[in-house]
Amino acid sequence: MQETLTTPENQDGAADMSRHNEELGRKYSNAKGAVGDLAGEVGSTVKDRAGAMQTQAAEWAKEKANRLKEQAADSQAAIISTVRRHPLQSLAIAAGAGLLLGLLLHRGD
Repeated sequence: MQETLTTPENQDGAADMSRHNEELGRKYSNAKGAVGDLAGEVGSTVKDRAGAMQTQAAEWAKEKANRLKEQAADSQAAIISTVRRHPLQSLAIAAGAGLLLGLLLHRGD
């Protein structure tokens, strides 16, 4: 076997290598911490944006539902007004629609 001689140059090289390894360890720890911090910030940003989008979608849906309710109320008011102005025609139309529906349903039997 070959013996390793300990010389001042070898000791200096080993000390340099040890300092270099320690510095790499510190840099690794710092980088690991920075990545963790960044991941936390990204997660928080995503959560905030998702919450804002959810709120926006809920407001949009509520607005559309209110608009549909208004349209339904307007349609109902128009139908009631028409039936009151033309009661006999309305009755005849309803009777015809009922007769037609009855024929169609009976035909399927």
